[in-house]
Amino acid sequence: MTSEQLFVLVLVVIGFTAVAIIQVSKNRQRIKRVILHRLDSRSAAGQGKPHEPERPVTESEPELMTAEESEAELEGLQKLIEDRKHVAWNSDISYHLWGLYKNLLPHSSAHSLERYFQGGGWYDMKVLQVSTDSGLHKVEFELKGARYKFVDDEEKQGWREHVKFFSLYLYDDADRCLIEIPMKMKVDSSGRDYSILSGGPNAFLLGDWISDFINVKLKHQSLLNQEIRAQKHQERLSEIEDLKNRYGLLD
Repeated sequence: MTSEQLFVLVLVVIGFTAVAIIQVSKNRQRIKRVILHRLDSRSAAGQGKPHEPERPVTESEPELMTAEESEAELEGLQKLIEDRKHVAWNSDISYHLWGLYKNLLPHSSAHSLERYFQGGGWYDMKVLQVSTDSGLHKVEFELKGARYKFVDDEEKQGWREHVKFFSLYLYDDADRCLIEIPMKMKVDSSGRDYSILSGGPNAFLLGDWISDFINVKLKHQSLLNQEIRAQKHQERLSEIEDLKNRYGLLD
């Protein structure tokens, strides 16, 4: 290759290089203008619309019942409650509890119950504390190793024409209301007359405690009946002795 040909080749290379540099420069300017245009568009959109904070992720809220569903739910609950009340009626648990409370516990102490333990344990029953607070009469006791509490609100309720309505409650050691017995007390010339309202308990939880209290009330009634028979027997013996003396019929 001669020196002239070499010189021409160098000029051609320089020319192509210059053209390439010019094209790259033009492309850079065009790319820059596109980028700036996009940034301006986003900025304008952000200024026209306020920023909305992201909503926290929460658990889905339970759907509310419809009117038809709530009516059906209430009817179902009422039927279940009636079934529970039938259990209370069939077992006479309200009468057993009221009899136990009225006849024994309010005026008892651990010492006064000793006579019921003759001939074997009386279901390990023990009165722990008897108190009155803010119109509520409370009797805390143990039965077969479990702790219970009777509460009546008779003194807290008002009178309605010589009639007072109140409730007798039984609580377990976890302070759950096992039963609420609606009561009525009427005062007349013969004194106070208590009765259990016929609508059934206002609260009632099923459990083994029911049979425990029925058994202890039946045992208590059996012991009382024995005492009554023994007392009547002594009265008859005294009457026989008196009649014999008065009519000279001594043996």
